[in-house]
Amino acid sequence: MKPGRAILLCLAGGLVVLASGLAEVYIPTLAVFAPAVLVAVGLISGTLILVGALGLWMVPRRHMLWGLIVVLSSVPSLLIGGGLLGVLFPIGFMLSLVGGILAVQWKPRPVAPPTLRARRVAKTR
Repeated sequence: MKPGRAILLCLAGGLVVLASGLAEVYIPTLAVFAPAVLVAVGLISGTLILVGALGLWMVPRRHMLWGLIVVLSSVPSLLIGGGLLGVLFPIGFMLSLVGGILAVQWKPRPVAPPTLRARRVAKTR
């Protein structure tokens, strides 16, 4: 099993943060301060959030590492708030933060040991 809710929230938050960084590339007059810094923060933070979400999807047994990466990389995304659509950027932060927290606290289902009959069938093959 994979932490589906955490993956979806991290992907959604990462896409919103990455879109905010790209919006400031194409419309630089909307940046509040130091447009180059905001663009870099938006692109790097959004990319790290997406990498954490994809890592969580590919290797869910490392959910603590990927969740920590998502949580730590979502915090700088608050710097890019107030750009083109100022309401969406805190939403990207909140989505990725909640997704990272869900990834950290996720516990995989325990795998049941094989039954006696399954062991006998495996031995005969």
